[in-house]
Amino acid sequence: MTKSQYVYNSSMKKVAIYPSLLALAERKQDWNSEIERVVPISSGIHYDIGDGALVPSFMLSVEDIGFVHSPLPVDVHIMVQKPSEYIPKLLTFPSVSAIAFHIECSEDIHETIQTLKNAGKKVGLAILDTTPADYLDPYILEIDYVIVMTIKAGYSGNPFMPEMLSKIEEIHHKRPEVPIVVDGGVGEKTIHLCAHAGADGAVMSSALFP
Repeated sequence: MTKSQYVYNSSMKKVAIYPSLLALAERKQDWNSEIERVVPISSGIHYDIGDGALVPSFMLSVEDIGFVHSPLPVDVHIMVQKPSEYIPKLLTFPSVSAIAFHIECSEDIHETIQTLKNAGKKVGLAILDTTPADYLDPYILEIDYVIVMTIKAGYSGNPFMPEMLSKIEEIHHKRPEVPIVVDGGVGEKTIHLCAHAGADGAVMSSALFP
């Protein structure tokens, strides 16, 4: 993810759009036709994987990434306690260009970042709504982007949490050169708020795939 990939014009700035397949979890047969529809406004495909522990759902499976056929890169968001149990399989998919894992995971953050960098992947750190922004401070110079969860994580369609805007502002103020992607409840009515707070990208699921 880079700041040159802006495609969505908000009232304040341009924001990159990353359509999430989570809203289509039960319609796998429609994935590629729906992706094709949104390619013109998209910078990449967002793919969510959960373990049922860090977040209360399993979301999409690692294996199903193989069903995605698109010119867009796939950015994977692993919402799991043990990233090392998922990363080796993810690295077998050439379409996966970026992998974000959670700062709340139970494994060594620096080591996991280095594993992904050694594999040639862009690396993101994601942060849940309950985690203070300053938890990112020891790692912010090592990563390529941050994902700020703007909902109670776990399910597509959960409501946007406006109190997360201050977290976006805090991260942006400290490290304006690090792209921030917001994830959850983002649509026409909320994306401009995120952009104004400092977001550079937005994951959209049910807003694009009703």
